[in-house]
Amino acid sequence: MALAPKPETFPQIRSGLKFYQVTAYITGVMLLLLCAEMIAKYWFGSEIELGGAYGFLALVPDGTVQAVNLSTGILIVHGWFYVIYLIACFRLWTFMRWNLPQLLLMATGGVVPFLSFIVEVRLSRTINSYLTNREAELAEAAH
Repeated sequence: MALAPKPETFPQIRSGLKFYQVTAYITGVMLLLLCAEMIAKYWFGSEIELGGAYGFLALVPDGTVQAVNLSTGILIVHGWFYVIYLIACFRLWTFMRWNLPQLLLMATGGVVPFLSFIVEVRLSRTINSYLTNREAELAEAAH
């Protein structure tokens, strides 16, 4: 028998879902930026420089960055947001009392381009539907 979330955790599930949604979008956008940066670096041999001699934002040959290396910044920011995203996934997974494959699917969203957006939409629908139906059942049982 699968475990169901406890009714007293419904407010925590809602706040966990909001936290998950925000981190999913930030992580997804950062992953797309990281993919663009990797294409610039490995296909075109360029890095993204911020505020250098070539202007505010410029592609410069790999290894010649004189100002802020935005390529490295994107890499670091995505890495840290992925850690925060994993915390959000674990928190929501714990409240919903799901099985391990569900957590692995959620975690994969931060490393496969566009998957975080797809998983976020499906999970949000599933969780909101579950909470609405379960609250209606509990309200009906109370009468």
